[in-house]
Amino acid sequence: MSKKLTSLMLRTLIGVGIFMVVLFAVGVAVGWLAGHGAVDKDHALVWVVGAIAVVAMVGAMVVSVAWMRAIDEAAREAHKAAWFWGGCGGMSLGGVFLIMTSLPQSEQWRFSAFDGRTDPAAYAATGAFGMMMLMVAGYAVVWAWWWMTRMRD
Repeated sequence: MSKKLTSLMLRTLIGVGIFMVVLFAVGVAVGWLAGHGAVDKDHALVWVVGAIAVVAMVGAMVVSVAWMRAIDEAAREAHKAAWFWGGCGGMSLGGVFLIMTSLPQSEQWRFSAFDGRTDPAAYAATGAFGMMMLMVAGYAVVWAWWWMTRMRD
C-alpha cells in the first residue's frame, strides 16, 4: 500500500474518532440542556441530527476525493467503470420497481425499513435506501469483475 493511502487511512480513522467524541459531547450537552428545559428536545434533535448528517456527508466526500487522488490510474478506472456500469445497472433494476409502483395493485404494498412506519417520508427513505443498495451491489459486482478480468492476463 502506498504511503499516500496509509496516511489517508490514518487521517480518516483519526477524523472518525474525533467525530465520535464530538457526537458524544453534543449528545450529552443537548440531553443536559433538554433535561433542564433550556431547549425543546424535539427541535434540538432535528437540528443536531441535521448538522451531524451534513458534517458526515461532507466528510465522506472529502475522504472520497482524497482517496481517488491517492490511488493509481488502474484503480481509478476500476472505480469509474464500476460506478458507471454497476451503479447504472442497479439503478435500472430499481427503476423496474419504481415503474411497477404506478400499477393500481401497488396500493396494497406495505413495507418500510423504518420500524413499520407508514408515513410518506418513511416510504421515500425506504425507496431511496433500496435504490442506493441496488447501486452499491451493482458497483461491487462490476468492480470485482473488472479486477478479475484484468488479473487473468
